[in-house]
Amino acid sequence: MRRLLAGPGAIYHCITRTVNGDRLFDDAAKEMLRRQLHQTVEFCGVELITYALMENHFHLLVRVPPKPEGGISDAELVRRYRILYPKPTKFVTTQVCVLEDILAGGGPVAEQLRAKLMRQMYDLGAFMKLLKQRFSTWFNRSHRRFGTLWATRYSNTSVEGCPMARVYRPEPGARRHRGRPGGLSVLRLR
Repeated sequence: MRRLLAGPGAIYHCITRTVNGDRLFDDAAKEMLRRQLHQTVEFCGVELITYALMENHFHLLVRVPPKPEGGISDAELVRRYRILYPKPTKFVTTQVCVLEDILAGGGPVAEQLRAKLMRQMYDLGAFMKLLKQRFSTWFNRSHRRFGTLWATRYSNTSVEGCPMARVYRPEPGARRHRGRPGGLSVLRLR
């Protein structure tokens, strides 16, 4: 796993693109990506500042807070797991019950499970991996395709401490040209 050079609480601009730059994301795909983005943000404990979903890539501006000392409570772990898997399917319900039982039982198995879940939280790489894997699975199943969806891992740039850091976002109803939003507005960070 790559080490991030910025410290705890840093803000990152992340970009990831589809294979060959193919314009694969229609409105339904963007909506599913948006939903999964918010679920993954909540589970991983990162703060989503803003985002832009395009036909062949997306941009995220996220703040990655430091891991809380001592971790988080078991009730919070279960709450976040339920957010990540909101539909009460037979499989997920069983998993939540098993998760609660293991955590309540304590011991080395519970500690291993806590550690495994905590490794997915408050970490930019784990957040992006989880988001991209979940969306790829949905996209490939719903479009009856297989194989990789993303061209590369993802790229990120720390914007923390940069007084000129800006985020571009399309204005409502902006015309698109070659997959890029028209009528850009500038949002300055504090």
